[in-house]
Amino acid sequence: MNLFLKGVLIGIGKVLPGISGSILAIRLGVYEKVVASITQFRQNCKENLFYLGVLGSGFVIATILGSKVLLEVFLRYQTILKIFFFLFLLTGLPSLMRKSNCFLITIFSFLLGSLFFFLPAKVGMHFSFFTYFWMGVIEAFSTIIPGLSGTAIYLSLGWYEEILKLFSELMTFPFEKIIPFGLGLGLSAIFLLRVIQILLERYPHLLYSAITGFFLSSLFFIF
Repeated sequence: MNLFLKGVLIGIGKVLPGISGSILAIRLGVYEKVVASITQFRQNCKENLFYLGVLGSGFVIATILGSKVLLEVFLRYQTILKIFFFLFLLTGLPSLMRKSNCFLITIFSFLLGSLFFFLPAKVGMHFSFFTYFWMGVIEAFSTIIPGLSGTAIYLSLGWYEEILKLFSELMTFPFEKIIPFGLGLGLSAIFLLRVIQILLERYPHLLYSAITGFFLSSLFFIF
């Protein structure tokens, strides 16, 4: 039940602008285990399937329901929720910084992550097969790379409302949206998870230096 609730919390945070689901996963102590469970799945299929299944079911349920609620009523309580997640994430910053050892990488990732804060939001976009494909790519990057806010990127591209609609419509199986989105998400995730696993094994301090910078930049987008 504890693992399921962690998935729910990550899923709720995922649909709020400026909140990084993977930073929440690090804060809740499940990020490295999730990466290892996926990239080394065949080494212990039963245990990894159970772990990913319980955590993932909480995440999926919260993401679908959270997107639907956010579209309808969640905006009334957005400030309270943002304050909660801001304070919750902030308490994990000291531990994140202890795992970092390269200030230059932290500064670079901070500047890179902050870039989307200064880009004007676009409106009136036309959504095609390739748009949903790139939405999937962005979803993979923002889900797997801690601190990179997918919602911030969607907002700057004018895709935020559309991605919320997509999440809320998943139970109705809009295949014309799901197929390209799934392709972009799946192909990018396979590549990124392997890269992250290698970095965790060989260069963990450098990886966490970059994560710290992305995390600090994501604070721009919460409020």
